[in-house]
Amino acid sequence: MNRGGRLALRLFGVPDTTGTGNGLASGLLAKPKALALLAYLAIARPRGLRRRDELLALLWPDTDSVRARSALRQSLFLLRAHLPSGTLLSRGKDEVGLSPSKLDVDVRQFEECLDGRREREALTLYRGALLDGFTLYGHSDFDAWLTTERERLQRRAVRGAMVLASETDAGGDGAGTADWAHFALEQSPYDEDLLREVIALFCKRGDRSGAARLYHAAVTRFHDDLGIAMSPETERVGRETLEPRGESAPGRMIPERGVAHLHAATSAAPIATPPALLRPRLVAPDARRCYLEARRFSGDKSPVTIMKAIDSYERAIQLSPAYAEAHAGLAFALCQAVVYLAYPGNAAWPRAKAHASQAIRLDGRLGEAHAVLAHVSLCYDYDRAQAEALYRKALELDPVSVSSRQLYALYFLTSIGRTDDALATLDRARDDMPDNPGLSVYYAMSCVFGRQFERGLREVNFVLEGHPALIQAHWVRGMALEGLGDYAGAIRTFEAGVATTNSSSLLLAQLGRACAGAGNGARATSILRELDERGEDSGPAAYFSAEILAALGAVEPALDRVYAAYRQRNPFLVFAGVMYGLDPLRNERRFRDLLMRVGLPAYERRAHAPPSAV
Repeated sequence: MNRGGRLALRLFGVPDTTGTGNGLASGLLAKPKALALLAYLAIARPRGLRRRDELLALLWPDTDSVRARSALRQSLFLLRAHLPSGTLLSRGKDEVGLSPSKLDVDVRQFEECLDGRREREALTLYRGALLDGFTLYGHSDFDAWLTTERERLQRRAVRGAMVLASETDAGGDGAGTADWAHFALEQSPYDEDLLREVIALFCKRGDRSGAARLYHAAVTRFHDDLGIAMSPETERVGRETLEPRGESAPGRMIPERGVAHLHAATSAAPIATPPALLRPRLVAPDARRCYLEARRFSGDKSPVTIMKAIDSYERAIQLSPAYAEAHAGLAFALCQAVVYLAYPGNAAWPRAKAHASQAIRLDGRLGEAHAVLAHVSLCYDYDRAQAEALYRKALELDPVSVSSRQLYALYFLTSIGRTDDALATLDRARDDMPDNPGLSVYYAMSCVFGRQFERGLREVNFVLEGHPALIQAHWVRGMALEGLGDYAGAIRTFEAGVATTNSSSLLLAQLGRACAGAGNGARATSILRELDERGEDSGPAAYFSAEILAALGAVEPALDRVYAAYRQRNPFLVFAGVMYGLDPLRNERRFRDLLMRVGLPAYERRAHAPPSAV
């Protein structure tokens, strides 16, 4: 859609330009870094001008500041030279952007149409995935942003198509209904929820044979492309589509090749299946032993045991590739590794997502797998709406799951300031499982992150009475004391934790922050130097070193580390809106910009360590 002959930038599918100035502007399409910068300025949310620091962190994360700023200036010069006059805007020395009055962008128009309930007009603009096939190799931040936007816009296109399918069905246009439903499935061919929705729509309008064809095509697609069967829920829908009127399948549900392997490891069962809770998971005995061993290692929550858990889960999957619980467990262990180890988030989150998705394809009833997908959406994509929907799905499927309730309460509810809701969720879990000390530690941690320090201290002291060796509890106790202003007590607690864990980076970083808060700058600086010498650019040290610097009053270096944590998708960053250790940064513009990027409100700076009402 080109309005008034202006230059139009098309980013859906293969990028292209049309309209006034196209001859010159098309030269940008052959320059990957310039195209990436152009696309980001054109469609990044929230709309408007972008700070240069933000662009540097996105496109030149590993380049020294002098060279990075020079490269940005050169790229902006290219944009100014190739775009119509007045298209590139600037405000002062720090902000740049594109003029919406000079440049039409299909992505923006697409979203405007959907927001205005003009789905048909919107989908004429959707020519394919955002920057289809484009990547900036070695630029994980940009590629992560592009992947997130690509998937978000694809979801919007699918929903728009399904709205049109329903509307045409209501209007009696069977051909139009089929066209829009097929369009939706083409965009998201492995989405089983969508497949079931389309099958239901076809059955509703009486086209059971069309629904059956869709189902059998999906069975073949999942087998040939992914090497797996679909979930029992989808298989049930497929059987119900065929059976009520006595129709028989035009062939086997699973293609002949690979049947033995899939039958031994998936839920492709005959019609008369036992109830879900009684249906056995057919896996090799050695695989199940590896899985049970991995669960025990994962539950211990120490750096050594988490690595053992990952190894054991991987062995279980090698022995039984379609072992759904093992895929879900490995996904969860990878999430743990990002917290407790220096495992880079950019490497762990995609792996966790892949294994959780595989688990759901194998068995859509696994709540833990949905919880991991929610966790990835929160910590990697910063998509809080999708994360909440997935957390709720996880709890609906498995309402007594400890891991799902812990993740939802702490990482989602507590991180956005809904501490009371988080505590209520954990209280219900503690009522169900009063002998689980880990739930009480999470409860205390939610109290501390939510600045209810006295309450958190009482809770964690109660845990330590019965479980004095629980390291996580010592960490929370130290934070509670620090929040109450008892730095001497916090330092003693953290020192004990450092000694017990052989100087883990997590506990050492806590000690460094407490020393800085107590006014012992020399010791805090020494601890910071020790952490830096370990070379951990991800994990706890990478995040909490920013809190040490903030406590020392080194605001700009602290902000640099927070942005580095953002680039690595450090999971602790989801708490940036509430963590007391970042209070010295809250009035800084760079910090507020970062909060917007991770979908958090820009809270006002808070006084440090106020005693909280219980």
